[in-house]
Amino acid sequence: MYLDPQRPGVEDLIDQISAGVRSSCTYAGAANLAEFHERAVVGIQSAAGYHEGRPLSSSW
Repeated sequence: MYLDPQRPGVEDLIDQISAGVRSSCTYAGAANLAEFHERAVVGIQSAAGYHEGRPLSSSW
């Protein structure tokens, strides 16, 4: 996990993680963690797919 020098505290990390969980629930259409558990599908991502999904340092 990337540690932002401007926001190095534990509270910031927890906020970032919980924002990711909320986002995942939204993508799955789940209103709570129990629904997310039922709807979530776990897949394996290749190194090439991971690299493709990373942000670019400059625009196209």
